[in-house]
Amino acid sequence: MSATTSTQETSITLTLDREQKQLLEKAAALRCLTLSEYLLQLALDAATEEIPEPEPIVVSDRDWEIIKSAILNPPAANKALKAAINEHQQKYGKW
Repeated sequence: MSATTSTQETSITLTLDREQKQLLEKAAALRCLTLSEYLLQLALDAATEEIPEPEPIVVSDRDWEIIKSAILNPPAANKALKAAINEHQQKYGKW
């Protein structure tokens, strides 16, 4: 009995002029990759580089109490916040 794995694939359409495509094809060929493989690798490398590692935020005990209090006891929504929520919901739908 053999185990099979299924993967779902999707595609992205990229529009570029002939010279751009030829340049990318040449770069891919130099690395013995298809154009799709080359572009995928470039995109994944760039995406990985652009995601910064989270940095810890260090606050004093006093500041932590202020933050914790604001989270546990948030102020009532004012007119500006209510307007912003309404605008967001009209644009993107209710959450």
